[in-house]
Amino acid sequence: MVKVPQIVKDAAQDLIDRFGDNFIYLGKFEGADAYIQQVPDDLCIGYPHVYLVKDGKVDDISDSIALFIIESLIKDLDKVGSE
Repeated sequence: MVKVPQIVKDAAQDLIDRFGDNFIYLGKFEGADAYIQQVPDDLCIGYPHVYLVKDGKVDDISDSIALFIIESLIKDLDKVGSE
């Protein structure tokens, strides 16, 4: 399990309550640390949430840009349970 900054957990609290505290560190994206929460593979919730942490702030990205970030950082999308 990845050590996730508290500001990410605070931003993701609703999802943590539903799906657990399971995050993947994706890497650096434009100078920010990128995290994604793992949700069940068979769950259809729309765009994934990517949390970008930079300078003590977190941005919750949950639109089509989230897919671009994931694709740019993860070569094997099976690592994040995506197709």
